[in-house]
Amino acid sequence: MFWAIHCLDRPGTAALRAAARPEHSARLRSGTGPRPVFYGPLVADDGTTAIGSLIVVEAGTREEVADWVAGDPFTTEGVWERADINALLPSQNAPVRLTTPAP
Repeated sequence: MFWAIHCLDRPGTAALRAAARPEHSARLRSGTGPRPVFYGPLVADDGTTAIGSLIVVEAGTREEVADWVAGDPFTTEGVWERADINALLPSQNAPVRLTTPAP
């Protein structure tokens, strides 16, 4: 199952985000926990100032995703003010198809 994780940063945490980014990015690429499918920073209308994150992962349960989010450096270092997790059913009409990899 796919899950969308929509995170918004606490105001004034740009320096915390920058400091935690290397560990956050390494964790996304680590291959442990839910499988990241798509991710990137949410930015302000200026196109450069990070205000949060959007991550789509594949995982069995919402609890697995919630535990993974709770352990993310952006959570533990106080960057994210909130993280909403929702099940995602990809449209068969989408221009890009999300598929489950073969075992």
